[in-house]
Amino acid sequence: MNLNLINKLIKKARRWQKKTGLSLFQRAAAHFEQKKKETLFGVIDALKIQPESASNTEPSQSRIIWICWFQGLESAPELVKRCIESVQRNTPDAQVVILTDDNIPDYLSLPEHIKTKYQAGLISKAQYSDIVRCSLLYQYGGIWMDATVFMTKAVPESFYENSFSSLRFDSRENATSQGFWTAYFLASQKGNTLVKLVRDILYRYWQHHDTLIEYFLIDYSFLYARERYPQFHEVMNAQPVTGNNRFLIRQFISAAPDAAAIDTLNRDPVGIYKLSHKEQYRTADNGKPTLYSQILDDTFRL
Repeated sequence: MNLNLINKLIKKARRWQKKTGLSLFQRAAAHFEQKKKETLFGVIDALKIQPESASNTEPSQSRIIWICWFQGLESAPELVKRCIESVQRNTPDAQVVILTDDNIPDYLSLPEHIKTKYQAGLISKAQYSDIVRCSLLYQYGGIWMDATVFMTKAVPESFYENSFSSLRFDSRENATSQGFWTAYFLASQKGNTLVKLVRDILYRYWQHHDTLIEYFLIDYSFLYARERYPQFHEVMNAQPVTGNNRFLIRQFISAAPDAAAIDTLNRDPVGIYKLSHKEQYRTADNGKPTLYSQILDDTFRL
């Protein structure tokens, strides 16, 4: 059974489960998701990648935050600019690096087959950014944030202190990551063997393939690491839960912020939120500027 068919069956089963509430369709979706995982794990097995042993050197914190907008900030949507400014404002003790197509080679010497296939359009920007984030985290350490991460508080120290961490969350429904990571926010120390394994899987995959088998290949690579190797299972389990409220701000973004909304956001101990520049958020609410409007004009503060 090929992956295209499996993906269609998963979507249909989920749709019918949502429509009918019948557990039959939930079990069907779980069955096909397991088939998908087995198929992708088989592809990764064939790459014959083995993890490196953990280094005996003392791990060091890297206070570097990596954010990528390939075309450069000048051409970025206003929301992206405000998100990046929110990161810079809340991380005064970190070096925030804005990556573009032009300056990525200043930080990384990627394999020739990666560069060639990216330039030829065989590797998309989304897949290239997955390769870049794992490569940077392994070589330098630090935190990778997508350009639409909005921050209202300082980064919790755990992201610098742990060998690997992400926005871990409790709800695992339909989540490939099982709640243990979000690819849009990853943190590791320099030389981390987990991100190296995922990086090497992506390198080797594109060495042997010219087309993408699965859009979320990075997530299945992390899942492969978690399920195949006990040491990575332990590393993921050791990180604190920091991502339960990662979408909290979306509840209020299209409304004029009132005292209750501000209080709710203030009580969130993490203050790291994932937005989207593709969403159509409202800018006015009964004639008043919405939270989104305040973000865009840079007047929103907690």
